[in-house]
Amino acid sequence: MKTAKTLKWFTLLIAVVAVIVGVVWFVRPSEPLPVAKIEPARIIDVRPMVKLCSVEIYEDVPVKAKIGSRHLFARETLTGTISFDLEKIDQRWEGDTLVVTLPPEIVEIYESTEPGSYKVIDRWNDKLLAGSNFTTAEENEIKRQVVESWRDSIYSRGYVKRAREEAVNNLEAMLRPFVAGKEVRVEDNS
Repeated sequence: MKTAKTLKWFTLLIAVVAVIVGVVWFVRPSEPLPVAKIEPARIIDVRPMVKLCSVEIYEDVPVKAKIGSRHLFARETLTGTISFDLEKIDQRWEGDTLVVTLPPEIVEIYESTEPGSYKVIDRWNDKLLAGSNFTTAEENEIKRQVVESWRDSIYSRGYVKRAREEAVNNLEAMLRPFVAGKEVRVEDNS
């Protein structure tokens, strides 16, 4: 009985010593960290930023087509982006101002792949008792023409103009922290 009690106190003593050693081990000061020297950032080249996406577009577009006496009316969902390839920007220093010229826009348009993104609403034929179905190749050609027509409307609706304005503002804001006290001017020569 006395041996069991002694063994219990001895185990408790070892546990307390282990805790104290552990606390001392983790709390003791480690080696001092080396002092880092911080210098202002310099822009050597901004081309690796690659691509700036300025506007994303998502729209349901009516599809009206006619081939011969057959007619098609449908709805198609198109998505698109207006972006800028920053590897193609021109940059130069004018005194203490970094002048960047915005590159041409890249307009990419895709048919949506979401379920129900292309829906035929009606098909008909002007000829009595003639078929009104379109082949897959004919429907694909109609879709291609819709995409090209939508590309033109993106320009006429001012989406590209707005994207260029936003890209100028975004690019200035992105570059300003890198020039440390100097000015940034983004030019849009479109």
